[in-house]
Amino acid sequence: MPIKTANLSEQIADHLGERIIRGALSPNARLPETDLAAELEVSTNSLREAFRILEKRHLITIFARRGARVADITENQVKELYDFLFLLLGQLAGRAAATWQQGELDDLVTVLPIIERFHSDGDIRGAHQAVFEFLPRALRFARNHYLAEAIRDLMPQLQRYSYIALTEETTEFDVSLGIFQRLLVNVLGRNEEAAAADIREYGESQCRIVLRAIAKRAAA
Repeated sequence: MPIKTANLSEQIADHLGERIIRGALSPNARLPETDLAAELEVSTNSLREAFRILEKRHLITIFARRGARVADITENQVKELYDFLFLLLGQLAGRAAATWQQGELDDLVTVLPIIERFHSDGDIRGAHQAVFEFLPRALRFARNHYLAEAIRDLMPQLQRYSYIALTEETTEFDVSLGIFQRLLVNVLGRNEEAAAADIREYGESQCRIVLRAIAKRAAA
């Protein structure tokens, strides 16, 4: 797939990141520079810069003199991500409930029916994409540059794990939708504690599913 855009390294990183998130590139898979550069019709310099972007997103690991590999998925990594990131997302949800102003919730109100439609159609990939297209816009509620940046950097890793959860157990789709519906009610009602609790419940539920999935793969 040739890639030709102005912001080349970012586009390469987005393209490879999508393949990692969807599982097309497996954990620990080698990322050979020469082969990938030829496949994408880009220079190795652009590819190396894309690798640095992907490493910051926690999707690959770069080894000195040994090249790059897709980041592994271990039990500890999953637990640590959900433990830390959902503390931050709980803060974000609470701040959204406490501080939203007229018009700021319009896209949240709009995205929920889209997710509900994907749910009724059984379109897991569409729902997953809709959620992660919305999340960057929700970062405005952080009201704090460092909080927003920390969440943004970890979001691709969460996107990867949440896709595993959605495809591993179809009931996760039902649970997630129910929590999102409740979250909207609590944010609109300015119930900070309940909104933060909704997000933590979502993280705990999804974490358990991802852990079951990687345990099952390890035993296979």
